[in-house]
Amino acid sequence: MQQKKGPEPLESDSLLRPGTLDHLESISISSDPATAAARRLGYISIIVFGFATLLIIAAVYGEATNSPLDKRPNTFRRRDSDDDGGSLKFCEDGDYSKKTLKLAYELPFAALFQDPRGQTKYEASSVIKVKDSFYAVCDSSWAISKFDASLQPFSTGNVQIGDPNRDPDEESGYEGLFYDNGVFYAVRESVAHHHQNRKKGKGKALPTYHAIIEELTLDEEAADYDILDQCSTEFEFEGTSKGFEGAIAIHDLNNELVVLGLCEGNFCSEKYKSKTGNGRVVAMRKNTTGDTCVWETIKVMNVPSSADFLDYSGMDMNDKDTVLISSQENSQMWMGKLLGKTDDGSWDIDAMGFDLDHSDRVYSFPKSPDCKTIYCNVEGIHFLNDEMIIGVSDKMKSKGKQDFRCFDKDQSIHAFVLPPN
Repeated sequence: MQQKKGPEPLESDSLLRPGTLDHLESISISSDPATAAARRLGYISIIVFGFATLLIIAAVYGEATNSPLDKRPNTFRRRDSDDDGGSLKFCEDGDYSKKTLKLAYELPFAALFQDPRGQTKYEASSVIKVKDSFYAVCDSSWAISKFDASLQPFSTGNVQIGDPNRDPDEESGYEGLFYDNGVFYAVRESVAHHHQNRKKGKGKALPTYHAIIEELTLDEEAADYDILDQCSTEFEFEGTSKGFEGAIAIHDLNNELVVLGLCEGNFCSEKYKSKTGNGRVVAMRKNTTGDTCVWETIKVMNVPSSADFLDYSGMDMNDKDTVLISSQENSQMWMGKLLGKTDDGSWDIDAMGFDLDHSDRVYSFPKSPDCKTIYCNVEGIHFLNDEMIIGVSDKMKSKGKQDFRCFDKDQSIHAFVLPPN
């Protein structure tokens, strides 16, 4: 009996040549229907399997090379996915204009000065208004920037006061600026203090960390300032990275100056970043004994939990006792009320505290057309008037720690319009 011949083997390159199922139909196969059907199914399976493999490879490659959002720290993934401004739901729910600040105008610090005095970066951290001018500090510079609210590029009135490199071995760490009775107060966030009587191990001095408040008088004609005093705060921090991020001045019942310092971290700590809504404001009064001075802590106030932020980056209060607190990481601003002011304008420190019955509001800084965060580094904020605020932004974090969208707004001054009540 003649053995039935099986199907002829395919040429080795037959499946590599361009073709479709019509091409496969043209290949010589056995006339046996079952065998032919099985063969067709085999060809189709090979094609489907190959196509699926290519899709998987493309997806894996794309994830590895084109997903900067997934490489960012958790804080930035959170901001792009939560309803605090990063999702389309936030922008398209019909209330965007009621909960978002509107940009009026802005300008990079680099375009302010005719003479930048050698400065190539402006890590802006605080801004205040004194009379008709604005003053800002950067934690990377020892100078104080003065400019007009109109933000005219390269105006002769825009100047840097003080030597930006006053101490070439150390950055200023300026994170707060306020003004009282002719004196500017610049707050250095947190500075290591070394003590010979606090040792650990082999006699090594163990540092403590405290903010330092510098008292400065400005000579604007000479574009310089004099240091009247430098006093540490009694309040202690855990390190140099999470100290005071803003400060304002009030006067107590005895007309003594009291400083309200805003802690950057929740619980004034570096450890509890994820425990949002636990901001703190520290009230301090200066005590001078002989040649030493210290800003003693007299009260610590809880910021209302409606300021549900990962960090707290700036603070201001107007003459109506309305308080602004910004968050760099949430790209938002809280507005509330501080109680405790008497009829003569002084403050009763014992009675002072945030109004928990006040209708607090949280506003987001403007978003991109695809509803992504673009104001990623707003630190200092200040009332421009009752309808507008001015803010300054720090330098964008490098090495992929922040999304590329953050770059356009960094190291800049911004004027925003508040939503109508």
